[in-house]
Amino acid sequence: MTHRFPGWMDRHHLRLVFVFTIMTMVTLLCVGWALHTIQQRLVQSSGHNLVQAATDAASKFDMMILARSGDIQLLSAAPIAQGQNPKALTQYLHELLHAYPAYRWIGVTDSWGRIIAATDSSNTSLDQSQRPWFQLARNLTGVRILDAQMSEESGATSALTVIAPLHSPDGQFLGAIKAVVSIPSLLTILDDTMHVLKDIEWTEESHLEYQLLNQKGDLLADSALQQHGHLNLKQLGVSSATLVASNARGFVEETHLRRGTSVVTAYAQLAIPHSDPILRWGILIRVDRNSILAPIQSSLWKLSWLSLLLLLPLAGLVLWMIKARHEEWSTANRESFRASNAEAALTKRTEALHALVVATQTLSAQQDLDELLEHLLNIARGITSARYAALAVSHNNQQTPGQFFSTGADDAAADAIRILPLETGARKSLGQEHGTLSLNHLAKYWASLGLPANHRPMTSYLGVTIRCHDQFFGRLSLANKLTPNGLATDFSELDEQIVLTLATQAGTAIQNLQLLHDSNEQAKHDSLTELLNHSAILSALTQELSRAERNRQPVGVLIADLDHFKRVNDTYGHQVGDAVLREAAQRLRETARNYDHVGRAGGEEFLIVVPNCDLDALAECAERYRTAISDMPFETPSGPLTITVSIGATVCSPEYPLSSELLRKMADYALYRVKSHGRNGIDIVPHPHALVVEQMKKTA
Repeated sequence: MTHRFPGWMDRHHLRLVFVFTIMTMVTLLCVGWALHTIQQRLVQSSGHNLVQAATDAASKFDMMILARSGDIQLLSAAPIAQGQNPKALTQYLHELLHAYPAYRWIGVTDSWGRIIAATDSSNTSLDQSQRPWFQLARNLTGVRILDAQMSEESGATSALTVIAPLHSPDGQFLGAIKAVVSIPSLLTILDDTMHVLKDIEWTEESHLEYQLLNQKGDLLADSALQQHGHLNLKQLGVSSATLVASNARGFVEETHLRRGTSVVTAYAQLAIPHSDPILRWGILIRVDRNSILAPIQSSLWKLSWLSLLLLLPLAGLVLWMIKARHEEWSTANRESFRASNAEAALTKRTEALHALVVATQTLSAQQDLDELLEHLLNIARGITSARYAALAVSHNNQQTPGQFFSTGADDAAADAIRILPLETGARKSLGQEHGTLSLNHLAKYWASLGLPANHRPMTSYLGVTIRCHDQFFGRLSLANKLTPNGLATDFSELDEQIVLTLATQAGTAIQNLQLLHDSNEQAKHDSLTELLNHSAILSALTQELSRAERNRQPVGVLIADLDHFKRVNDTYGHQVGDAVLREAAQRLRETARNYDHVGRAGGEEFLIVVPNCDLDALAECAERYRTAISDMPFETPSGPLTITVSIGATVCSPEYPLSSELLRKMADYALYRVKSHGRNGIDIVPHPHALVVEQMKKTA
């Protein structure tokens, strides 16, 4: 039988089959390697995205916890807490609870550990003296955050505990503050993160989950298992739970604890501020590996079959592989660029957060309002890189500006911001704006006034109102943000968030300073007569003597005593006596000059300090005070009463400087002489030697 083909053709055929087989194997290997590479790249890319999401969530957690600890620190330094006024303190705690829903419970104790004010009235008067948190607070100097646990105040949920001591100005322990911050209320950050991830990359069927665990590995919150506080992931051998305890962030491929499927888990470490030792929680975000590969599985399956059957020409396959490799290279470059940008953004956010923490501490430590406002301007301008910053401060919660502070060198922006609040039509809108104002807003306001959009030469503008509990303090304005590439066209979203937070802290600090000022003013005045009290008038005398010594000027001192005042009390009662004291104080206040000091030394006795009053003018001055009391009857509930006054006076001249104690003794001796000669008169001791002579005569 003869062969159909020559031998050389058979050999060529075998050679072709061999070459085809080798090319097929090489093609399959290349396709397999390409598929594996694509899958790994997708996993790597998704892992980095999840790490970025977990890191952002940790940063937001840190800011929220820091803000709540800042609330408690400000409360511990506020006069309303140190004053131990249960009613006012309870109202303030309820306002704080209403303003920040993250709080579960807030309470304040006295120095014995008894709760005097709380957001839950059933806890009032409970003894907390033996509780560990109270014992710890007694030895603290600032805010301390305790690890999450379940307590009576938190109910059946885990919660952070923020504690702070209350100290008087002289360092005496007054009590402690305890605030319970519910962890479920903080989980909106993670829930929002999940929604964003699902909207961008995954769907509801992607098995996207998150977990929050403490340093020990205990589960604090979970979006799927719902076994908070009942599982320890480190003890169960979960790789991500072990890694997050030692690493700041990263991702790992592991097996799902419940479903047994392969998942990619990203982790980020969260350092709880104001804790000792430092508490390091972990945030885990995981997604099924199949969910990452799902968008390309169908295409890869078809491509595999086509490659196996070699339906595509070899050249097309090579071109496709080249194209796939090029796309991978481009994707890797884009992911690398995005990762670099994300890292730069994270670094910038971290630096801004640190600057904001320092700014909050600086504002809280200020005791002078003008210095606080100047610090606020410098801090806001420095954090946002604005060339110009201005602060229009209102008075008595009015929208119209009062004082105006500014910093920076930008005359055009300064003119624009100074004129802007005074323009008719824009004033009300700008004053009542609760969010931030941008240059776009200003263009609309100018357009409503019939002005061109470029009415004011500003490349960028950011304004925010400063409020606290709906009280309007003023408006902070920033203009012309400076970047390495020149002036920016607008301020960033991070700038807006920082300035809003800074404005909130500034509003609280301003209100605390106002409360402190009001408290100091009340402490200086007598409650019945509203004159300076005993200690305040003595302090005023000491200050005037120091000023007189520097300026070489005389100072007059008068002691006025209402005659037979005891008889008024005995005859008409203390109600009439109080009315007489109030009317006498009013007459003395109206007679005094603007720079004179009138105070109640005690009972019916008044001490008057008259700066720049020599011996010749002292008699006339004393007579004015005497006639103001004695020449006109007092209208009382028991009818008109004639009240007289005895006044003893002396003077401290530059030639004979005297101490405040000796001056009061001289004036008191002069008062004694008036009463010895029938009252309703004045007497002046001109020189300390005269006092000595009179005392010697009296002794003889």
